[in-house]
Amino acid sequence: YFPDKFKMVAPQFQPPFTWLFLGPKGAFSPLHRDIWMTCAWMAQMEGQKRFVFFPPKDLHCAYVRSEGGQEAYADLRSHNLEAFPDLYSGHPIEAVLSPGDVVYIPSKWAHYVECLTDSVSLTSNFANPNNFKKVLVPYTRWLEKRRLAAHMVHVAKDAVLKYRENGGAEDDDDE
Repeated sequence: YFPDKFKMVAPQFQPPFTWLFLGPKGAFSPLHRDIWMTCAWMAQMEGQKRFVFFPPKDLHCAYVRSEGGQEAYADLRSHNLEAFPDLYSGHPIEAVLSPGDVVYIPSKWAHYVECLTDSVSLTSNFANPNNFKKVLVPYTRWLEKRRLAAHMVHVAKDAVLKYRENGGAEDDDDE
């Protein structure tokens, strides 16, 4: 069981963080950390997936941030040692998921995922008591963007209705 702080808010305010992944053999997700530094779980339903995890203490081996703020992760398929000379000095953890397996992905842990066979898995990201303060700022920004988007849709609908009411003619009331 994974306690989720997002479940404490009304459903319309919960981020859409549950996905069904269908992937052929060889499909992969490059090395990354999950959105908003949330935690996640993944349940493997069909096929096999390989995970490579980098704990936060070893992230420097596979991640760089430029002075301009650009982030880059090592491509674990090409092993670019010029850009990531310490790639092999860390202690990544590898795991293979088979049907029925569930993996927990802690907040801030970078991970690479590859389908070893055709694969079906279910995953969900969540905010727990330990990472909720870190998640709160991006979550609040997301809520504001949703509010603004809903407002823009409402304004656009009103404009279309007004246009139709005027028989398709431009409204000169604003001039």
